[in-house]
Amino acid sequence: MIIKKVVIKLEIKFKIYNKHGVKFSEIEEALLLKNKFVKKIKSGKYIAFTKAKRYLTIIFSMEKGMAHIVTAYPSSKWQIDLFQRRVKNEDKL
Repeated sequence: MIIKKVVIKLEIKFKIYNKHGVKFSEIEEALLLKNKFVKKIKSGKYIAFTKAKRYLTIIFSMEKGMAHIVTAYPSSKWQIDLFQRRVKNEDKL
């Protein structure tokens, strides 16, 4: 999956920062990295497990190469473990 641009509505941006302490710049940096694990979830959305400065879980929809952010939050332990296993398996290839 190639993400060309990351977009977010202003009210979602404020909610994510106030509730989870995650800045838009962190989300953007994390999604534009190649080092991420993305899975399709219900209703056509995607979930990304990634690490830039810290581990983040990001839910978004895709349209014409643009990721529209739904929510983002610091990853839980099981999400970090899943990401690390996926990266470890990719390194073996």
